[in-house]
Parts: sequence; structure tokens; C-alpha cells
Amino acid sequence: MHGESRWAGIRSGSFGASGDLYALYDAMRREAPVWGAPWGDVYVSHFDLVAACLTDPRMSHLPPASGVASDSALRNWLIYQEGSTHAAIRAAFQKPFASGGPAALKPYVDQAVELHCTTVSDGDLDIVPAFARAVPESVIARLLGVPAADIPRLRAWSMAARELLDGGFGTAFDETTNAVDEMSAYFTAHAARLLKGRELPMLLAGLPDLVGKVGLDVAGANLALLAFAGHETTVHLISHLFYHLAWAPDQLATVRDEPKLVTNAIAETLRLETPIQKICRWPTETIELGGQRLAKDTLVVLLPGAANRDPRRFAEADRFDLRRPVGQNLAFGRGPHVCIGRALAEMEARAVLAAALERWSAIEPVEGGAKWLDNASFRGLDRLVLRLAA
Repeated sequence: MHGESRWAGIRSGSFGASGDLYALYDAMRREAPVWGAPWGDVYVSHFDLVAACLTDPRMSHLPPASGVASDSALRNWLIYQEGSTHAAIRAAFQKPFASGGPAALKPYVDQAVELHCTTVSDGDLDIVPAFARAVPESVIARLLGVPAADIPRLRAWSMAARELLDGGFGTAFDETTNAVDEMSAYFTAHAARLLKGRELPMLLAGLPDLVGKVGLDVAGANLALLAFAGHETTVHLISHLFYHLAWAPDQLATVRDEPKLVTNAIAETLRLETPIQKICRWPTETIELGGQRLAKDTLVVLLPGAANRDPRRFAEADRFDLRRPVGQNLAFGRGPHVCIGRALAEMEARAVLAAALERWSAIEPVEGGAKWLDNASFRGLDRLVLRLAA
């Protein structure tokens, strides 16, 4: 396997410049689509290989027991579960969608958009804190019954968790108390209070069954996951959507003229700027992948952001194109662990964009106004200043 040192930045954040990440992916797909890193992990960048790994039953979601603290709250997250525990957590969180459908969530989204988008003044504005983050935070807090006064704590924990997860399993799963542990403790206590009340928040209709099957601590840890994943990736989706439309005025004009293309705009944004850049799997036996033999328990890091720009799957893969057929990209995963909150994330992005198009006749970039996160696991904008005019 290749041991290219120029790709070592993929291990942790080093992508402050927007182009670095995709140049690295291009080289990996071309030269070593299954790359064995010097530190022992294996990275997969081709679309077909990433898609196959997401549905291969031999690729486990469970980290090997060695090196993982047994009391780590992160270890209890849904994304690291299989079997009956995975089924119980997933069923509990899908219950609101099954009973009321995405339409039941729309009032929460509309209220958050009304609060954070329609009151924004014209001029140069950093849209990340103004509404790209504020709307998803407000929505997930209400859906989970989190008091508005606690949203700053949720934000701080989420940002810390984002950095923790980018640091690798050696630190994320050790015995040191971290942001995920603190967040999980908060939501465990929150769940206990909710179970004593008369009415449960929208997303937690399945909480009593979940606690009965997996216990309060595991349920609390997964409420923390729901709070984190339920808004963090949507923040980046909304920011990326406005970034690409602002930098492509012809595409922005097309969306204004043909509102039905909003769905295409969201799909193309997710493909081009996939919020979650790394998905981890561990082979349960020795397997062959892309001509390489991988030993049991090797950490295999799937790169959906690289897969979604694979030119063999997407013509002119680096171009933002609203006319591109809406195919199945891998931004929300695939298989039994596909993202539960996809419908909510897309609903929020549609609502925010619709409000912006109605509110502003001009949405333009500001030179030097975009700053990308220095993070190899999450693709997002730390700052996005746009010029807005009614």
C-alpha cells in the first residue's frame, strides 16, 4: 500500500484552505483508492468501494474492545452499535417520523425560520451564526425539549465534540472525561426529568421504550448524539448551500426562476460539500477491498466526500450544477445506518433558502468572507459573510 506523506493531513484538521481537501482526494482516488496510512488506518475514496463498504455485513460498526474505555459515552452512540441495541435506538428515534411523518416537524422549522431569518437586516452579514446555525439549533432544542437558555451549552459541546471526533479514536474513546461525556450526562438527567412529566417532546415519543430496552445511560448518550448530529450537519448544509449559490449567480438566478430546483440545489450541495467526511468501519474477518487484503479489526475510514466527487460516478464532479440528475450520493450514508434525520435536514435547508429568496433580491459573496473549518472529519464554514440586499 502507498505511504504518501503528503496525504498525512487527512488524519486530523489541516484544511483551512478550501481547495486542499479536494486536491488530496483527487490524488488518493487516482493513485491509491484504498490507501494504507503509515499509522495503520486504511482510507477508501472511490464511490463504488465506499458504497460497497457501507452495506457489507462484514464491515462492523463496532470498534474493537481493545483501546476503548468501557464507560465511554461515545461508545454508546447509535453509530457504534449493531444488533438489538442498534435496532432499539433506531426504532425509538424513528417513531415520530413513522407516526406523523416529516410534515409533523414543519411547524417547528417554520417558527425557527420566522424567528431567525425574517428579522435579519440587509448589508454584510456572517450568515453562519445569524441563521445557518441558529435555525437548526432552535429546531433541535425544541424537538428535544431543551430550554432555550441551554442552547449555548449545546453549541459549545457540539463544537468540542466535532474537534474530539476529528482527533481520532485514541483520544475520543479514552478514559478522560470529554465534551461527549458531559453532554451525555446532561441528556441522561434531562431524560430522567422528561420521564417523570406528563408529555414528551416531539422527537422523544419513543423514549420510555428505549430506556426500558437499553437503560437510562445509553438512552441519554443517544439523546446527546441526536442533539449533536441533529443540528451540526444541518448547519454545514445550509452554509454550503448559500456559499455555492452566492458564488454562482447564474445558478442562484435559476433557483429563483424555477423554485422546484431547490431540491436539486440541496442534493448538489450535499454531494459537493459532504458535511461528514469520515465514516469508520472494522472488518470482522480478513477481506479483500480494491485489490488490497485488510486484516480483521483494521480501522477502515470511508471518505464519502471523496466518493461524492468521483468523476467516474459524476460528470464534471467538481462543478455545482443544478441541472445534474438527482442521483443517490453518499452524504447521508447507505444501508442500515443511513441517517435518520435526512428529511428534517432537507426541510430546514429548503425553508431557510425559501425565506432568503423571498427576503433578498441580492445574495452576493464578500471577498475574504469565507473561512473553512480546520477539520478533516467535518466539512463546514466557520464564517461566511454575504452581502444581502432587499
